[in-house]
Amino acid sequence: MKIRNGVFIYALTMLIFSSPSLAVDEHREIVDYIGRTVEIPVSVDSIVSLDPDATRILVALGAGDDISGIEKTAQNCPVLGKVFPKVRGLPDVGSVSGGTLNLEKLAALNPDLVFVRGLYPEAADKIQRELGIPCVCTLDAGKSVDDYLKNILIIGQAVNKEGRARELANYIGEEMTQINSTVSAIPNDQRRRVLYIGPPFTKDMLRVIYNRHLCVYTAGGINVAYTSDSISPSVGPWQSVSLEQIADWNPEIILIHGLSLLNPQEILENPDWKDLKAVKNKQVYKVFAISTGYDPAMLVLGTMQIAKLMYPEKFDIDFQEWAEQFCQKVYGVEGLPSYMEAEYGISKV
Repeated sequence: MKIRNGVFIYALTMLIFSSPSLAVDEHREIVDYIGRTVEIPVSVDSIVSLDPDATRILVALGAGDDISGIEKTAQNCPVLGKVFPKVRGLPDVGSVSGGTLNLEKLAALNPDLVFVRGLYPEAADKIQRELGIPCVCTLDAGKSVDDYLKNILIIGQAVNKEGRARELANYIGEEMTQINSTVSAIPNDQRRRVLYIGPPFTKDMLRVIYNRHLCVYTAGGINVAYTSDSISPSVGPWQSVSLEQIADWNPEIILIHGLSLLNPQEILENPDWKDLKAVKNKQVYKVFAISTGYDPAMLVLGTMQIAKLMYPEKFDIDFQEWAEQFCQKVYGVEGLPSYMEAEYGISKV
């Protein structure tokens, strides 16, 4: 009788797991950042990230070892190079934004999932249609801290890191809320007027950020070049302006992107800029920033740094100590702030 029961149970088990109608579903559905419903595997062990923003979040979530392919921007990212050196040896499958995406290379990696920035839904649909690989679209042109936190949670859900995603979102949300609360009572006519210049890896003084800039806005500043919150998929949030326009704005503070090849002294010593209020008062700084999208650590460091530069009386903290502790919470790696300061000439606060 025992043998017969064993045979019966074995037969029933084989029936359940071999029957299409009774088998355990190996897929699940999620809604990506731009509202697309995507069917993805229950288990995600191999990822190609075509969004450097998503790549940094994946590393912060502890899913870096599951990344099997990336695009070139991530390989050149100094933050990833420091906290996740493996990124430099990962296969480069090309760039969606640069028009170099190689579908054959992508197909050869056969990932469980691909992340594509939400600015390029057509590319995501094409990959799914032609290769049959699910694509999750991430943050497109986030305008708020909540947008960025939503992005973290969606990526965490996709790679089964929901707990860590909530933890990371809480770290970031709490710090950004605290910074903004500290400056929220400052009247508009007393907020510091800021110009943000210098695209990454250039020495261009006359290209400026034209959106509100999340770090500047959250820190209580006003971007004098603000015209729109839209971001061009081809050139990002940068536009060229004339020296005359900058003179007309006459900013109180000039911020240089942290990956620009410019340094504050070049602005301070440039005769064409000598009459600007920021130059006269030596209020020119190079700040923590990243290329293409945001970074879960640099977003908060840049905001706190800018807030402390604009309103030092309101932020009585040891910035270096605070920055080191925060980065360790995000990436679990020591020395990231000091590395960025030393390698890229970030202004010390």
